[in-house]
Amino acid sequence: MSPRALSLSAVLILLALAVAPQASAQCMICYPMISNASYTLFSYAVLNNYNAYFMKLPQGATAMISPMLWNLVGGSGNVTMVLSDGHLAVYVNITGVVRAISFTPVVGFPDIMYGDYSWGPFYTMTSTYSFLRLPMPTGQVPSLWSIVNYSLSLREGSYNDFSYDIWLVRHPGATSLGPSDVELMLWMYANQSLAGLPYWVTWHSVTMPTIIDGQLENLSYQVFILPRNGGPSGWMLIILIPELNYSEGAYHGLTRGVFGVNLRDLISTAVNIVGEFNGTQWESGLYLSVIQLGAEVDASRNGTMLMNFTVYSWDLCGNLSATQTYTVTQTVTRTVTSTLTSVSTTTLTSTVNRTLYSTVTEVVKEVLLTPIIVAAAVAVIAVAAAAALTVRTRRG
Repeated sequence: MSPRALSLSAVLILLALAVAPQASAQCMICYPMISNASYTLFSYAVLNNYNAYFMKLPQGATAMISPMLWNLVGGSGNVTMVLSDGHLAVYVNITGVVRAISFTPVVGFPDIMYGDYSWGPFYTMTSTYSFLRLPMPTGQVPSLWSIVNYSLSLREGSYNDFSYDIWLVRHPGATSLGPSDVELMLWMYANQSLAGLPYWVTWHSVTMPTIIDGQLENLSYQVFILPRNGGPSGWMLIILIPELNYSEGAYHGLTRGVFGVNLRDLISTAVNIVGEFNGTQWESGLYLSVIQLGAEVDASRNGTMLMNFTVYSWDLCGNLSATQTYTVTQTVTRTVTSTLTSVSTTTLTSTVNRTLYSTVTEVVKEVLLTPIIVAAAVAVIAVAAAAALTVRTRRG
């Protein structure tokens, strides 16, 4: 298999990066984290809490999907995860919820998992891309944009967050977690703030380049730290919440949209936080072990969860300096020649007014696109030019 044709959201992201003054005209290429295959993973509540399916990706890589109902011990219903054409739709329909840890407002984390989850409950690992072989020393994580297009829908219950759950371990292949390990979560959507909650430390904000619905900006993130998750022998938990959509005393991020972060920047930021908080060189020697993407879901007061969310695409995008061994085998230059006009694009440092014709031509020459995708991308970009695209303890 070869890298699949880019999703429209990824095309827009690459264009946003290309018109930014600090971005070079390097070849950008994206690899999917969701299979193009069609498959339905049906999991009964309680009976199949850790049901799993390994989906095939290009280059012999795989990723795993699971309902991961780690805090559910009673209830009836199911979680259905549907793969289709590079999308993942998750439907949660459970009533009579009984939690194993009653005071923890999380029932499960239906997710996509990539890397080495060598501890419980899965004790497993996926095959990985050659440019992101996990476990990997944190200092060797390449510059890759992780770009997610998603939406959340809710009838009853709640989403605590839609997030990355990233694990940094001291000893690759460890079968248990402890005080020397770190869990990093980035909540793209957050139901609440953690400020003032018992045991949590509110740290200083950090800033990272972030792509929000096609626009690249220097975005601030709140930082909350739980020094020991689950007790004195637990691991360190860091949660980042983007300072977006402030209401009722908290930032909530996005319930839907395109969200992109640079993986190297994210891991470097987390490692710096670990070092600052501990005041030592404790952060050295950590390995990036596994990356998960999903939603922490919870039940309503009457024990019901009726909700669904969709990940329309999740791609890892980088330039050839990060993926030296790959070449582009198809170029498409036609159909992108005459209809685009000047647009305003907000970047990290300024507003740039320019015609997109040359930029679009460069990107289309250097990424794998089908003519249909290109034509659709042009239509979407034209629309975008007129208007911008519209908690808690943890498991082990």
